[in-house]
Amino acid sequence: MDRTRRIQALQVLQRIKEHELDGHAAKMGLIRSHQAQVQSEIDKLDERLAKEAHISTPEAAPFLAGFLKAIQTRRAFLEKEMARLDKDAAQIEGKLFDTYTEARSNEAVLDKTLVEKRREDDLAESASLEEVARNRYLRQMRGET
Repeated sequence: MDRTRRIQALQVLQRIKEHELDGHAAKMGLIRSHQAQVQSEIDKLDERLAKEAHISTPEAAPFLAGFLKAIQTRRAFLEKEMARLDKDAAQIEGKLFDTYTEARSNEAVLDKTLVEKRREDDLAESASLEEVARNRYLRQMRGET
């Protein structure tokens, strides 16, 4: 593959990797947002439990056990949800790291290829200028000015 096509292919690959990074980051943002919501609900349950977990009136006594059971069930569900979100976040972080590593590797190859192309172009230009100078010198030597 000639150098120009290779550069174009690397640039396309780089854009794809950056798009993948953006996608993973967006997914991570959604997970973090959901985690914050779940944590907020857990905190509210804990507050409610602290405020209402004692018997304030004799009429409330029969309902306390049901209330505590409901809070405990909801908290267990939320903790499972948080664990699932943590697992999903860890997977996305792994993908994010892999994609980032691939993007940086691709960027390094692209930079190296661009430097090589610039050097090749500079050498071609120098050779062309030398040819023009040599031809002019030869014409002057022959007296063709």
